Amino acid sequence: MLQSEIKEELNEKYIRYAKENQKFDRKSAKKDIKEIANHIAGFANADGGTLAIGITDDGKLEGFENYGNKSENILKSSVQYLKTIPEIKTEKLNIINSNGHEDFILLLHIEISHNSLIRNVKDEVYLRRGDSTIKLTDEQIQILKVDRPEISYENQVVLESTIDDIDTDMVNIYKKSINAENKSDLDVLKASHFLKEINGVLHLTNAGVLLFAKDPTIFFPCARLRVIKYSGNNMQTGESLNIIKEETFRLPLYKLIIEAQKFIKIQLRDFNHLNKEGIFEKVPEYPEFAWLEGITNAVTHRNYAMLGEHIKVFIFDDRMEIRSLGKLPGLVTLENMRNVRYARNTKISETLLDLGLVKELNEGVSRIYEEMSKFFLDEPEYMYEDGDILKLTLKNNIVMRDKRVHETLQKNETIKNNWELLTYIEKDILSFINDRGEANTTELTKYTGRSRNTVLSYLRKLEDLEIIEWIGTSNHDPKKKFILKK
Repeated sequence: MLQSEIKEELNEKYIRYAKENQKFDRKSAKKDIKEIANHIAGFANADGGTLAIGITDDGKLEGFENYGNKSENILKSSVQYLKTIPEIKTEKLNIINSNGHEDFILLLHIEISHNSLIRNVKDEVYLRRGDSTIKLTDEQIQILKVDRPEISYENQVVLESTIDDIDTDMVNIYKKSINAENKSDLDVLKASHFLKEINGVLHLTNAGVLLFAKDPTIFFPCARLRVIKYSGNNMQTGESLNIIKEETFRLPLYKLIIEAQKFIKIQLRDFNHLNKEGIFEKVPEYPEFAWLEGITNAVTHRNYAMLGEHIKVFIFDDRMEIRSLGKLPGLVTLENMRNVRYARNTKISETLLDLGLVKELNEGVSRIYEEMSKFFLDEPEYMYEDGDILKLTLKNNIVMRDKRVHETLQKNETIKNNWELLTYIEKDILSFINDRGEANTTELTKYTGRSRNTVLSYLRKLEDLEIIEWIGTSNHDPKKKFILKK
């Protein structure tokens, strides 16, 4: 059974049959030494990764039997074609090759080159992009050179931090995701370079704080996410302030995304949609994947070295806006972001990938477009605002949906006769009940962002107008629900 001792996730099934990706590739031992060198450079210039040599693309264990002593010199010979040698750990795994003979394969575990680009002897620069290694143009090389300091930023030590700042629950979640539950918290964090010892004291790195501190904003005040829901299509201030609900999240990045997801789901509406069979079915305001991936990308790829602004999610009646600080990383532009992958925060990206949040190969951005299209909604809009704020806008076609809801409600004569007497929140409550068929006080309290007593006063008014009625065992039944009166 093949099993890497350096990276536990690299078992036989993965090594032989996993799809090649940003951090893993297979190569036959017959490959040219110069080509191997360029692949090593490509990994080092991107996110690091593992190159398995002695395996064909279809997973056949070829080994080195047919290539003499090439295995003994493959690493030494290949790096001779590189001007600068990245950090590489070599691992030899014994196998029975496809001819039935004892043999072995080599795993080259290549670390990220944090401070400089790795060039070959021809002064060429290669970069791992998805499941391929590409040669960069002069312009792309210049862009990448500027981005290198951002990569090393994650590994800088936060001297003010101690092990008391660690969220042990978050570490346990991470250990489970990488099959390291039998190891101690500190050993896992040190092995992953999230925890470093300085003068005998353990401190978290920048990435360690963002991913594993109980409250990262103690060290990085801007490492928070704020969600604001507005009434209407525009932000108003002063006496016209139209904030319905807001919440700020100060948590390790994984928990921050999960908790924001729970909160936002409550704030969004479902709509009745007449399907092809002529039956009404519930459809969400936006495809969940689209907005969740937008938030995950903002959290994963924002520039944490830039101070002064935190991630914001604005929910208007007709759209959702997700805003994060910092331009797109590396070679990624507004024009190519659906197809080009480059992680600014490589350790954060890799960890959230392990935790199941980040998608490989820019699959996430492409799927945002696909999911919006499936819902017959406008394409997502990415743009820069105020220089360095990257804004993603998702439109929900609320005009037509509101028209349908309004028309449905207006068919009820009682609602139609009292419509002008209702506030926008009372109308929103009616829409909420109409969309779901029924609703209880707790659901309406969460949805409107108002106190329970305030919601109860709205409901009493709607009952007095004979627009709604309750169902339950008694008027004091805590589980009673409200429905539109027929």
